[in-house]
Amino acid sequence: MTGDQDDPHDVDIYASPRQVGHRFLHFDTVQGIARITFNRPPANVMAVEVLEELNATLESLEYQRDVKLVVFAGNGKYFSAGFELADHLGDRAYVMVEEFRAVFENMGKLDKPTLAVVAGPALGAGFVLAAACDLTLAGASAKFGLPEIKGGVFNTVGAVLMPRLVGRKKAAELILTGASVGAAEAERLGLVTRVVADDKLEAEAAALIQRFQEGSAPILQLARRAFVGAQDLLVPDALRHTEDVYLNQLMATEDMEDGLNAVMAKRKPVWKDK
Repeated sequence: MTGDQDDPHDVDIYASPRQVGHRFLHFDTVQGIARITFNRPPANVMAVEVLEELNATLESLEYQRDVKLVVFAGNGKYFSAGFELADHLGDRAYVMVEEFRAVFENMGKLDKPTLAVVAGPALGAGFVLAAACDLTLAGASAKFGLPEIKGGVFNTVGAVLMPRLVGRKKAAELILTGASVGAAEAERLGLVTRVVADDKLEAEAAALIQRFQEGSAPILQLARRAFVGAQDLLVPDALRHTEDVYLNQLMATEDMEDGLNAVMAKRKPVWKDK
């Protein structure tokens, strides 16, 4: 992690929509795939300004109904080394914590599948972001950890998310000792969808992205809305939620009808993304 020379400044994190500028991120949307690439060398550290930019980008995606997948990646040897150390101090700490919470609130509101492609270390906030995505591909040499405790702090979102992902005991080890895990261990714990050889990561990600490109945007979005919205509900409430999405939203789409007709006719569906 490195120091940041930018001056602290106040920000209203609930202002919507924000103006989107891209100093620290590369962003584009091509054929239904939105790509967000951290571009703050050498370690893609998430200063307050990076989080602001990320939130503005996520907010701009909320209303793009043709997006089928949001991909997160890092430019260079790191996915992200986590928070800027200086941002833990003084007034910037309040903004940092609120902006990072807003990232996950915005990801939840997207109704779009998310994929993290991790080609290097994902630490602290970078680890939490990668683990929070619906799918996470990792190169064999990637590593994951929450080292904040070694500097006298902890990750607020990680403290909530990790027990839900890996259980209390392993979460306690990660959060309280700052221990890191390799890609294979992260896959075993369910933090990573799949680990591939470093030199095959790009091709594996491209193949997975292609599968999303071949899908229907509204169907993918509604399927994600169903399972994400059900995760923290009791089973009866979760079932009512998924049934509501299916009966009152999915069945109103043109793509749902053509998809079923295509299967029965043994042909490929012609998605209208409607």
